[in-house]
Amino acid sequence: MDKTTVFGKLVETGIVPVIRADTEKETLLAIEALLAGGIPVAEITMTVPDAITIIERCVRDFADRLLVGAGTVTDSATCAKAIAAGSRFVVTPAVKTEVIELCRKEGVCVIGGALTPTEILAVWEAGADAVKIFPAKAVGGPAYIRMIHEPMPHIPLVPTGGVSLETVEGYFDAGAAFVGSGGDLVNRRFLKNGERGLITERAAEYLSRIKEIRSGKRP
Repeated sequence: MDKTTVFGKLVETGIVPVIRADTEKETLLAIEALLAGGIPVAEITMTVPDAITIIERCVRDFADRLLVGAGTVTDSATCAKAIAAGSRFVVTPAVKTEVIELCRKEGVCVIGGALTPTEILAVWEAGADAVKIFPAKAVGGPAYIRMIHEPMPHIPLVPTGGVSLETVEGYFDAGAAFVGSGGDLVNRRFLKNGERGLITERAAEYLSRIKEIRSGKRP
């Protein structure tokens, strides 16, 4: 799957679940729950123990059912390992041009992290396919995204950090290409308690809400 197709899938889905878990078991539970809820995308962060090995397993076990990405990638060495493991996209938490450059060289979709207008433009000009605005909630949420989108409408923005089911509409209205959601979607307490059904339910709610927003059919 080429990077253009991957990026198109991310936009189509509308949401990238950000998985931060303590074990492989919890990570796999999260992925199975997300798939059951209709979300075929997962970002496994490098803060998960043995994240690279888990990515390899997910690529093998879920095959074409799941688009697996690597998150919180902060250096080119880790990026190379994530790509070798089968990551279809790579996400950085901050401006890391070395990661963007490697992904461009390898033909892998990359979402570069940034916050200020200067950083956002720098990440885009470095060759990122989209720019992750993190932490979005802390700097004003949808209002901040709108103010960035207005002068730079050509840059696909991906707000992440504090995104919730209750605020997702505001982000799309502000011009987000898609969003990233961590704790509100993949709740760590649910993972520790093995409450897969609650994550599946939340995933389905997100997809339904995004569909309503995009179709204009809102409550």
